[in-house]
Amino acid sequence: MKKRPLSIVIISLVYCFEPAGNLIQAAYVNRLPLLGENSIVHHLIWSDWIILALFPVVAFGIYRVRKWGWYLFLSFSALLIFYNLFVYFRLNPNYQLRTVILFILIITAITAVFLRKHVYAPYFNPRLRWWEVASRYRVDLSAKLFTSEGVADCQLLDISSSGCFVNNCGNLKEGDNVWIVIRFSDTEIHCAGKVVRKSQQPQHPGYGIFFQTLPRQTRKKLKRFISTLKSLGAQDRSDTVPVSQLIGPVFDNKHPSVNASSVS
Repeated sequence: MKKRPLSIVIISLVYCFEPAGNLIQAAYVNRLPLLGENSIVHHLIWSDWIILALFPVVAFGIYRVRKWGWYLFLSFSALLIFYNLFVYFRLNPNYQLRTVILFILIITAITAVFLRKHVYAPYFNPRLRWWEVASRYRVDLSAKLFTSEGVADCQLLDISSSGCFVNNCGNLKEGDNVWIVIRFSDTEIHCAGKVVRKSQQPQHPGYGIFFQTLPRQTRKKLKRFISTLKSLGAQDRSDTVPVSQLIGPVFDNKHPSVNASSVS
């Protein structure tokens, strides 16, 4: 499984555990015990609890790498700065100015990281979330494409757990709903899909199809088919897997986990 950038993981973990750090800091500043009847927990007001509860929510938004998570992070950063200044000037005379300034500098530094283009870009562009992109497997299989204009024979050129790429067949456009039937040996996999990309490159003309909601049985077939391709070393390779390898010994009784009967 591909992993997220380490910086995103670290920052999300920091925000996830920050409530505990805040309680320790508040207990130290106010000279109160961390646990017990007169602990810092019993001196928190409602606004403190809201701030503490928001930390894990923001951590989740950072980790998910979505547009809403980025805006939530920036908004929460501004809220933290404002709230700490409010606590210093209005609520808690025990807070020292240097502590507040240090906290603001730390929040500003983290925010500056998220304002850099290479960091915030994946939050707005799904194509840049490389850790979410399923591995593609090069194949050359016969397939049928059912569209609003009729049925067309095509060749499946690559496939992943989330979609596939077929050669230039018919006259499709992005957004068209299709139904594709993938055939190999005596097996067929039926998938509902949507055209998400049209390639006009001379070397690789065709259509990128994203698999839409699939029944459980179809997902199971697809998963086992992908496992078969992976076992053949087809992951991200430049050449295709020969059809003979798909209908040969990989599917006989010596390989019950990926044989033809288990896929169909």
